[in-house]
Amino acid sequence: MEIDENVVVKVLVQLLEVYTPPGEERRLEHTWYRLCRELGFPRSWRDETGSFFTSYGAGEKTIMLASHVDTVPGELPVKISGGKIYGRGAVDAKSSVACMLVGASYVKNALEGVRVVVAGLADEEGAGLGAKRLVERGFKADHIIIGEPTGVTGIATSYRGSLTIRVEARARGGHSSAPYMADSALEKVLTLWSYIKNEYGGTRYEDVTSALTTLHAGDWATRMPEKAEATINIRYPKPYSSRELLENIAREAEKAGCSVSVIDTTEPVETSISTKTARALSRAMLRLGLKPRIVKKTGTSDMNTLYAITSDIVACGPGDSLLAHTCEEQITIDDLKRSAAIYANAVAELARQA
Repeated sequence: MEIDENVVVKVLVQLLEVYTPPGEERRLEHTWYRLCRELGFPRSWRDETGSFFTSYGAGEKTIMLASHVDTVPGELPVKISGGKIYGRGAVDAKSSVACMLVGASYVKNALEGVRVVVAGLADEEGAGLGAKRLVERGFKADHIIIGEPTGVTGIATSYRGSLTIRVEARARGGHSSAPYMADSALEKVLTLWSYIKNEYGGTRYEDVTSALTTLHAGDWATRMPEKAEATINIRYPKPYSSRELLENIAREAEKAGCSVSVIDTTEPVETSISTKTARALSRAMLRLGLKPRIVKKTGTSDMNTLYAITSDIVACGPGDSLLAHTCEEQITIDDLKRSAAIYANAVAELARQA
């Protein structure tokens, strides 16, 4: 199946030209409806979270292609140069959205007895409200492909969980000339952080890892801080759970004189390469002369949430994940064409299966 380069490039560029950080996805409304109409989708809509959908067909089986239309903050100029497309979301993950729209549209007239839904979900870079709302309202799907950067041929069968906490401390303060007589809120926070870093300072997918992402304390060079606040993000694979981690952290927080509150938590997910969706993607790649790769992702995605809808779910999409969230986001046009063809072939195969 040969994907028209001009079509997939046009769709991605128009998606990139609308800047959509979390909470501002609705800016994309007119562009989404127009693109879906031009690609021949008969139905398109938006829900209250700012997620966008388009679909065709009807039947007992539903195939969903789901990526996200929000990006991390920080607008970038959109340009095409040297066979590549640059812009915020070119990797994470508007390239997946574009390829899903184009790929699904290519097989629309060849499918019978199946419903195909393409979703551009909201707030994946935030609290994942778009995916969570789908689960809450009881959306049903038999097969789900998540669009995330896996390097075209990567099929992600697992994602680690994420626990984000806020750490706060209060102290009486004091003069820095006599720190042995003072009480520092900052030191309390750093004592807890030292424990977390030592306990959860892994370097592999199989390890628990931690990162201190924000730290606020102090207002004068010679005054010990009376209050301090930090944000810490912890990533963990199965069999760890957020409950287990929080129990350990809470115990140490009490010793350090800190309080801990949960900002967000997402549990890890694992599925199998033997699922129908994973096999359909693998065969689609082989037809194109590509070699499938099984990957484990160190981050989290909407796959963690949408696993509650069906266990027949994997992630696959164009782009180098090392470029995600950077000022160098870029995608090759060749990778766009390949990914759109993979999605099209995978949907066609899933539709044929009993």
